[in-house]
Amino acid sequence: MYCPKCRTQYIDDVKECFDCKIQLADDLPEETPLEKIKWVALPALAGEIYADMVEEILSKLDIPHFTKSDWATSAFNISSANLIGAKVTIFVPENNRDEAARVLENILGKK
Repeated sequence: MYCPKCRTQYIDDVKECFDCKIQLADDLPEETPLEKIKWVALPALAGEIYADMVEEILSKLDIPHFTKSDWATSAFNISSANLIGAKVTIFVPENNRDEAARVLENILGKK
């Protein structure tokens, strides 16, 4: 028995995930390999502080993601919070774009 959300395995007698409070499944669905996922960029954010806030919420919503800093920030290993005009871009799977964009809009307060 497996939790379809957190993917924890349970003994057969357990019917509900202790953490997620959802019904267990006999098998887990097969995950799409990373190289087959079509990643799309969300609008660039002004620095790591906003990116960290968005990433925290995306993680809580189980939305896969990764970030990419601009060239100057990554090449010189400088925190983008300290660099004027620094941008951080968050990438999400295409099928999660709309939900991730709403998270971004809620944090930034604009569309």
